[in-house]
Amino acid sequence: MRLYETTYILDPDMEDEELTQIQEKFSNLIAKTGGEIVNVDNWGKRRLAYEVEGKTEGVYIVMRINSEEPTQNVLKRNFNINDKVLKSLIIRLN
Repeated sequence: MRLYETTYILDPDMEDEELTQIQEKFSNLIAKTGGEIVNVDNWGKRRLAYEVEGKTEGVYIVMRINSEEPTQNVLKRNFNINDKVLKSLIIRLN
């Protein structure tokens, strides 16, 4: 398994309950595909460097994950189809 860092930015207009549900959804998705979550860090609402989909703020979530490449592909696809995810980035750490 390899160590990855995943950062995604969520719509800041969501309720706390909906935000928690989305975080759990992605965490469960990682577990289902054989990945292991090392750390989840919720940075909270922050100002974006530039406007994204009409939003100037977003809720930043940073996760460190031990997984294989297929897990990252599934995660990336789910980030892209979820309307509440403004931006996402997955990088492999050495």
